[in-house]
Amino acid sequence: MAFRQVKELLVWIHDFHEQLGHQYARLADEQKDERMKMALVFLADRERRLQEGMAAYLGDADEGLLTTWLIDSQEFVHPQVLKRIPQCLGCHDTHDILANVMTAHQTLKDMYRLRAELASIPEETELFTHLAKQQDAEARLQTRDLAGLDMY
Repeated sequence: MAFRQVKELLVWIHDFHEQLGHQYARLADEQKDERMKMALVFLADRERRLQEGMAAYLGDADEGLLTTWLIDSQEFVHPQVLKRIPQCLGCHDTHDILANVMTAHQTLKDMYRLRAELASIPEETELFTHLAKQQDAEARLQTRDLAGLDMY
């Protein structure tokens, strides 16, 4: 899908978090290992919060920003990040999950930084710079909490 306006990209991000959250929840349901189950439930909850945050932003954002045309709007080549999350066949521990989580975070952060660089108005730059910083903060939080879980 080619994103032509900021809103289309933000809706895709909302849907991405929703899909990833569902995938984590499904994987948690399939787990027998309690530590893995806890890690996946935690991640599903974090993705739900990110999805809800994006939904709230979409509801409150300035319509002018949302309808801003993206520069370089040809189709993004998004890696199939959701397919990289293991189905827990050969998924031995939380380190495997964390590696996949960091791939998702890095992909989104790189996309946000690119959008900030290509922005046509200052508000667009601010939005995508903020989203990149938020993605960094979320990655730190998830890394810290998964590492804490792994210690016990």
